[in-house]
Amino acid sequence: MRLVAEFASAEEFLAAHEQEISAGGMLVRGAELPPGTALSECTLAVTIGGAEIAQVSARLAGSAPGHGVMVLLPDPAPLDALAARLRGPAPKQREVLSLQEKMALAMSGDRELRLQLLRDPNKQLHPLVLKNPRIGVEEVQWAARLTTLNPEALKIIADHPEWGQNASVAAALVRNPKTPLPSALKLVSRLPTSELRVLAKSQGRPQIVQAAKKLLLAPR
Repeated sequence: MRLVAEFASAEEFLAAHEQEISAGGMLVRGAELPPGTALSECTLAVTIGGAEIAQVSARLAGSAPGHGVMVLLPDPAPLDALAARLRGPAPKQREVLSLQEKMALAMSGDRELRLQLLRDPNKQLHPLVLKNPRIGVEEVQWAARLTTLNPEALKIIADHPEWGQNASVAAALVRNPKTPLPSALKLVSRLPTSELRVLAKSQGRPQIVQAAKKLLLAPR
């Protein structure tokens, strides 16, 4: 069997690599298994922007109807290599930047620098990147999935009048265990029914799971 994991952008793949692939598996969203399919070996192809970039051996681990197929990755080395290529080497001149220089660049730097600073271990830089007028919703969605992001930055995303209303951003924030709980709970009501069903069956934070169940039971 051959499954295809489709990613709209390199940033979307990198987020999946950090959150799922690096842990030895991933959910192939949108994929379906025919009834009675045995949990056997399969081939996983990765596409970015519609172009096939990598292929790796995998093993079927389960199916979540309407959500996707979970696979295990015994040897994710090809996908690790792809992630390394997409991230690219950090420019040498940026390695010696002072904190003050990084803080200034966070609010004015280009896309590559923004993504780098959102992964910077100095968490006080993260909220500053979100003040960069050139940051786009796609980058914000990627940032919302990072468990290493400053919780204050996650709250800023949740409270933003545009970002917080975006269903994909809201779902990423609700699933992120580092999103402050009050912010995450406010976003649950903005999720589509399909996402609420997944949350209600998940092992996430109990308060969020209960909120999802309550919304599913509420008359509409």
